[in-house]
Amino acid sequence: MRDELFEHILKMEKHLDTLNEEFEELKQRTVKLLEENVRLEMENKNFKELLKETTADKEKTKKETFKSNTLQSLYDEGFHVCNVSFGTHRHGEKCLFCQEILTRDL
Repeated sequence: MRDELFEHILKMEKHLDTLNEEFEELKQRTVKLLEENVRLEMENKNFKELLKETTADKEKTKKETFKSNTLQSLYDEGFHVCNVSFGTHRHGEKCLFCQEILTRDL
């Protein structure tokens, strides 16, 4: 009986060792997953900021293009777009002030 008891204790000890090893492995995997999660969250945040900047730049470009096209079409129809004579008819003459506005960056 003593031998059986001792044998049973040894068997349980081996089983506990195995469980302990599995638990350590599980802890290591959990740490790796948590680290990867933090890295991915940071990467996601950076991508969102980049997307926001890119979208804002596209909207700004779209608005600037619209303004530029509108002013150009008014000038092509024969009206001043400069601050000196805005909205008055050019009578077929070219205006350096208008041309400067149309060629500069908005």
